Amino acid sequence: MGAVYYYGQDGEKVNTTIKKLFNLDEKELRWSTKENASVYDFVGFVFKEDNILVVFPKHYATLADISSYNDSHAERGYDIELLYGVIKKYSEKIGVSSRAKTYIGAEDGYDSDYPFKPFFEIYDYFQKYGLYKEKEVKVVPGSSGKVSWKKTIERAQKIISEGNLIFAPLYVKKKSLNSIFITACMAFIIDHTIDNFHNFFSLNNTGYRRDRFDYLGNIDYVISQLNQYVNRVFKDIHKQLIMNMISFFEQYKYRTKSKGGRIHINIRYFDKIWQDMIELYLNRHFVGIDATGDGLVFDEHQTCSSIKFKDKSYTDIDDSSHHFSIDLDHFAQNGNVLYIFDSKYYFEAKHMNYKQYSYNEILRYYYSGVTEIYNALLLPGDDKHELHFSLNCAYVGSRLVGNKIIEQYLSTKKIMEDYLENK
Repeated sequence: MGAVYYYGQDGEKVNTTIKKLFNLDEKELRWSTKENASVYDFVGFVFKEDNILVVFPKHYATLADISSYNDSHAERGYDIELLYGVIKKYSEKIGVSSRAKTYIGAEDGYDSDYPFKPFFEIYDYFQKYGLYKEKEVKVVPGSSGKVSWKKTIERAQKIISEGNLIFAPLYVKKKSLNSIFITACMAFIIDHTIDNFHNFFSLNNTGYRRDRFDYLGNIDYVISQLNQYVNRVFKDIHKQLIMNMISFFEQYKYRTKSKGGRIHINIRYFDKIWQDMIELYLNRHFVGIDATGDGLVFDEHQTCSSIKFKDKSYTDIDDSSHHFSIDLDHFAQNGNVLYIFDSKYYFEAKHMNYKQYSYNEILRYYYSGVTEIYNALLLPGDDKHELHFSLNCAYVGSRLVGNKIIEQYLSTKKIMEDYLENK
């Protein structure tokens, strides 16, 4: 029987059956007063035996879609690969670990119970050298093979016959493969990982024949055997291979036991990924503001915008003892036009965003000669735009610019696809 898939969405209500099945706790859930229930508070994956839970970002799919996915329990390969690809790319970009290919696990907000780092070290060895095949040379009594005269002289009985010195028995060099257990163990680690995470990365299996030994059910024995072998091999690269195999099983044992047998790969601050994806999207497709001044215009065919956005901080705005500063997610100046955009990984912007409006007031006079200021919140959702705030004419006075805040909704899935499309 193949894997059974379950699906959820960040911020949405958690089905009680799923909560119980995957032992979800306060690290992965939060209480929603609006829903009067627990809701997902992460994006990513949870594995429990043959069951896999996939939690998408906000507004990735409709609730009807999620319900349909859970009715069928089918594997949604494209969506799973897309989600993991986005997490992987972001973690590589910010350097979650010293080796980009570990992908997840070394920074607050990321969480993984699977020993990806030793796995990829083992896979690197496999790509360079193939499966482990180091030969062990033993010197044994015998008549066939290359004679080891040093050992023969040291160990053999010396006989004089007809004036000739005869050694009996001869000691010969025999090459025996010290690889059966190590090779099979190595192949298991690679093939088991690729089989279970085939939607996460495109890697080839070893092609090694499968044995019936339960490596994960006998982890202590496996670790004990590997510890013995590590002292029998000669080359450092082989020693390191076996050490990585030991590390793989030790991490697997500790993490799964501490989490009740489950493996999870999740990220608790998808808002940072959303910001990174939006910045890339703006710098690729942003064209300008529509004629009404109420929405942003994008061109999907354009891959390099003439207006360049970047995050920007102002640390000298406050002369008080507090020394407050402001940080803008996406700032651009194009001649006399200012663009002040903020990524918001929200379901909706139902409360007045005073912080965003304050940016207008702080920067309005800092940039002299500015004739237009456009302020927008960029949120996940169906592609649309609406006004978040528009200053009533009774309060405008002499202000000519920066009197509106736009809510610009962008398709989560589209933004994710665009993020991966840009290499």
